[in-house]
Amino acid sequence: MKYLEKTIKYGIYLALILPLVFTSRTMQPWHFGKTVLFQALVEILLALALVYFSFNKERKIARLNLLDWLVLLFLGLQFVAAILGVNFNRSFWGNQTRAQGVFTYWHFGVFYLLLRQFFTAKKDWQNLGIWILIISSISSLLAWFGRYFSFFDGIIDKGSRLSGMIGNPIFFAAYLIIPAFLGLALFFSFDKNNKWRYPVFLISFLNLATLFFTQIRGAFIGLMGGIFIVALAYLLLGKHKKAKKIIIAAGVLFLILSAGLYILNQKTPYLENNVPVVARLLDMDLKTTTANTRLMAWEIALKGWRDKPVFGWGTENFQDVFDKHYNPEFLKYSLAETVWDKPHNYPLEVLATMGSVGFFSYLGIIAVLMLYLIKTTVRQENEKKKLVFIILIGAAAAYIGQSSFGIETSNSLQIWFWLLAFISFCYGSAENESNFYGRNVLYKSIGWLALIFIIVAPFLIYKNYSFFRASVLMGDVSDAADISSLYLWRTKAPEVLRAKVPFLWEQAIFLTQDLSQFDGRGILNKDTLEPVASQLADIFEGQIKSYPTSYVMRFWAGQLYGFMGEFIDNRYFARSEEIFKEAWNINKGRQNVPLMLAKNYLIAGQNQEGIKILEELTANNPEFEEPHWFLGLALMQDGQKERGRQELEKGKDFGINFSKGNILYLIDVYAEVKDYEKIIPLYELLIAREPENPQYYASLAVAYAGIGNDEEVVANLSKAVELQPELAPEAEKFLKEQGIDINKFKN
Repeated sequence: MKYLEKTIKYGIYLALILPLVFTSRTMQPWHFGKTVLFQALVEILLALALVYFSFNKERKIARLNLLDWLVLLFLGLQFVAAILGVNFNRSFWGNQTRAQGVFTYWHFGVFYLLLRQFFTAKKDWQNLGIWILIISSISSLLAWFGRYFSFFDGIIDKGSRLSGMIGNPIFFAAYLIIPAFLGLALFFSFDKNNKWRYPVFLISFLNLATLFFTQIRGAFIGLMGGIFIVALAYLLLGKHKKAKKIIIAAGVLFLILSAGLYILNQKTPYLENNVPVVARLLDMDLKTTTANTRLMAWEIALKGWRDKPVFGWGTENFQDVFDKHYNPEFLKYSLAETVWDKPHNYPLEVLATMGSVGFFSYLGIIAVLMLYLIKTTVRQENEKKKLVFIILIGAAAAYIGQSSFGIETSNSLQIWFWLLAFISFCYGSAENESNFYGRNVLYKSIGWLALIFIIVAPFLIYKNYSFFRASVLMGDVSDAADISSLYLWRTKAPEVLRAKVPFLWEQAIFLTQDLSQFDGRGILNKDTLEPVASQLADIFEGQIKSYPTSYVMRFWAGQLYGFMGEFIDNRYFARSEEIFKEAWNINKGRQNVPLMLAKNYLIAGQNQEGIKILEELTANNPEFEEPHWFLGLALMQDGQKERGRQELEKGKDFGINFSKGNILYLIDVYAEVKDYEKIIPLYELLIAREPENPQYYASLAVAYAGIGNDEEVVANLSKAVELQPELAPEAEKFLKEQGIDINKFKN
């Protein structure tokens, strides 16, 4: 029993290395694969724990308090909301993109209970806290220095915003925010002679610095809020008057400095030019893209709650809320902003997807957590020990604050559930009351639970294995798509569809996205499409039948049938049109569907129908560039070239930012009417992207010749010849034809 207990504890330590795990071949390798591995590990630990309690006659079960029951209630209400929501499959099992279904949350619930049952001494929690800080320090160091090692190429982003092994600055900041406080709390909890006292302090500082350099404003607001709560809590609960005076003076000084820097950042570019990290963190303008889109998403979450105020739409079903209440203004910020499966605000996500019942249970957890922290703080006689819990109050507040601007992930949820379990333990210890259940029916039932779970556990572990394998298959297919290998893709794609997993609908979307990618590159063909077309169609049709309000399923099914109509049989165009119109009826403000409908009409040779839809779209969205661009393409195809050029000009910024092919197409359009003034900046843009391409310099020289700028002709031809000497005879010939004497421009 002693060795079994140690094994379970070591298993929990193993689970906490999650942030350092990267599953290279799965989809979402920074997130999904590691979550599946965590789930399998938790299932094994639960089986061992049930065996342990069944055979260990001496070991008592820790009594659950109000906070514990509220955590379990919240997890139970997730299941109820899933049953009453619009898509139980997605709610319960989740998907690869987020991995936050009820099934995953329940594993965090088991993780929480394992912490509560097996970490029952102060020393246990201190050691686990040190372990969390060690893992977080490695994460921070890798974020800073991993970019300089080739081993981490493709794993650690080399951009200016740190993301480390977690792959996204927002997710990384959410993970770091509690450890940034934890190191400081442990510093005050340790005796002066403890060897870990100063290392944990340094780790806390390292995590704080790394957090700043993620440059995530939501996390920064949460951090500042947490620090404010620490200061306020000490003023209310601390004893030293001198320390309180210092806190007040430091607070006033900080407010003055912050206000000054904020005003400086608004009025001048000084900080942006000299301290860009600080400039970004202080850029709190509500008119920025991220601020506007978040505010619109939050408004949609509230509308979704009003639709289903009691139990909500079901966990992980915010996409349906977004699609129903979509705001056409999202297109103003790009096509990418027209798809949101999370509102970037966890409390509002809970409100929309779990309704008032789930939301108040979530608030209950926060309220009782803070109550326990305050009570535990008040009971401390020693000022240093009091400070430990005051800092943890700030940690909890900071995490809750940042989650109001971001998205939960397995990395951050681990630390959050650890904090909840730790505070629950501390409160129980401070109560100085019997902390265990007596030997009663509960103990007798554990043996049966152990037997049942040992039978069920292999199925659950195999289920997780099937998730992992299916994601690896999809990852391999996605890699084939990235390198445009049609042979590899059509060889491996059918294997993805043979893996029967609950998120097969998402696999179908991924595969259709690959087909769309091939189509955009002009390489999609019948041989690539045929091996998967009928199976994909069956999956989408099944989803549409099961979830009749789903916009997403119709949108991708419509695209699939469009490809089938183009490359297999034009009769599929009719089904594509039917499904697209059903999707459009869910929200007439969506711009994606009419764009796809128009594309189908144009491919089918129904130019006027396509142009009519695009004209209606541009009339309803005159300030957005995307509709103008696509209308321009349609008009050019229809032979209405003058009007087409006008529309392309209106949508030019979208077109040239979307792909290099669009820039080259626009150059051809302007070249047809010899509008060299508009061609020149386009070639300059291409050169900025590919400065070593000699052909761009040569073509730019031709454009300058068109407007009679001989000096630029010579300069660009010289650069082209420098990059590719073989062009020298051709360049010399061109200069003679233009009557340009190169000697005039030599220094």
